[in-house]
Amino acid sequence: MLFKNKKKLESLRNDWGKPIDKYRSFDFISLYHQAVSPNFNDTEIVDDKTWNDLNFDDLFTIMDRNTSPVGQQYLYHLLHKYEKDETILNEKFNLIEYLKHNSGVRESLQLELTRLDERNSNFISPLIFGDLPERPKYYFLFYVLSYSALLSIILTVFNTSFLFLVLVVFVTNLIVNNIFSKKIHKYFAGFSSLNLLFITARKMNKIKDNNIKELESLKSKYPLIKKLNKKIGSMVLDKAAANEMLAGIIDYLNIYFLYDILKYSTSVGLLKKYQKEIRKIYQNVAKIDASISVASYLSSLPVYCKPGFSAKSAITFTDVYHPLIPNAVSNSLESLEKSALITGSNMAGKTTFIKTIGVNFILAQTFNFCLSKSASIPKLNIKSAINREEDLESSKSYFFVEVEQLQHFLELSDSKSEYLFLIDEIFRGTNTVERLAASTAVLEYLNKDNIVLVTTHDIELQELLNGQYAMFHFSEQVEGNNYFYDYKIRYGPTSSGNAIKLLEIKGYPESIVRKAQELS
Repeated sequence: MLFKNKKKLESLRNDWGKPIDKYRSFDFISLYHQAVSPNFNDTEIVDDKTWNDLNFDDLFTIMDRNTSPVGQQYLYHLLHKYEKDETILNEKFNLIEYLKHNSGVRESLQLELTRLDERNSNFISPLIFGDLPERPKYYFLFYVLSYSALLSIILTVFNTSFLFLVLVVFVTNLIVNNIFSKKIHKYFAGFSSLNLLFITARKMNKIKDNNIKELESLKSKYPLIKKLNKKIGSMVLDKAAANEMLAGIIDYLNIYFLYDILKYSTSVGLLKKYQKEIRKIYQNVAKIDASISVASYLSSLPVYCKPGFSAKSAITFTDVYHPLIPNAVSNSLESLEKSALITGSNMAGKTTFIKTIGVNFILAQTFNFCLSKSASIPKLNIKSAINREEDLESSKSYFFVEVEQLQHFLELSDSKSEYLFLIDEIFRGTNTVERLAASTAVLEYLNKDNIVLVTTHDIELQELLNGQYAMFHFSEQVEGNNYFYDYKIRYGPTSSGNAIKLLEIKGYPESIVRKAQELS
């Protein structure tokens, strides 16, 4: 055992501060979030559209250094969940920092969490947070049949004429087992791993540390954890460790005595009785794992900060950067108090910039850190319209899909909540005249009580929205015949572009370049 733990510890230390390359099934990873998200309203959860627009599956992948699926699922949910209470946000950040800097307790916790590092652990959350399974209505009859099986064997020992009774009971229990096993089989993976959760929680109780609130909570529930471990722990007989012959014998005994069905009935009763406490045990263990994962992620970053939250709408970031871009160019915003129109050519950095702001707003309001030297922001719900595609199944064009998305934004802007709307190249799916008219009207409306960051190629919008929107731009750099991007945002409107110059650099015919210059 000591050698095995030593190997595990070496692996954990080697993985610290590094992304973990492993297969991830988001169908499994999202199970906890799916189970609990109906308990929250739309302003408390990052919606799927924004999640996908901001590439949060990819961000989750590099942040996920969890030891167990339990921690994976919890991290996935926490990245979706806006936390309005700053006290809770501070507790989250402090726990992460504590685990980051205290390797002894962290590694002790990780060693215990390795027990849950199996596929079936994914099914704990649906079991305890989903709709609870029902105990069979006449479950007491299972006890009668089980005791009848035992009695028939005892009677046969004294009189072989009772062998017919053994056969009758076996056939009866075989039929009962076939009927009910199909109904309860889907819960067995969850129950077997729930037992591993209880064992892990019991072992964590032995770790001496008074600075982790979640550990203290587990210690306060130790008698209950021990009881549940004993009652539910024997539900599924361990056939994996047995040879083929012994496993077959166990199967027949299980059928004859209805062992699985009896333990299922007992376990469901305990689950219903202690549902609230079991959920809390799960969340404490999961939060510890997820916090260690985030601590490992933060230890790999060049810079991050704890943001300040302001009641005013001013947005300030110093050297903020995008987490998914290696050696990302950082940018800054200084006391931005109103919406912003961002112009520039393709690939100059407009879209990446609004994604960067969106990602950092969410990280600030879920885990209380930003990828910047400093940050001061208001608490705003993030909504995005960045990736738009035609919906061929519904016969919806690209433009129609965008119209529906922005209509949703208009409806949200009339609510009491405050939003940060991220819009990439507004109404790019229609003609110039109508695009300018519609864009102006919509952006003026959204700007009433919210902040909008919108990118566009239409420099005419700078004049149409002047005074209402702050103006920023990205620009390509031309030095002689060299053409490159520096990805730095600049204050103020853009006065001209280098598109025609690029045609010249790329060797377009002189007549085309000259004609373009005359028309521009």
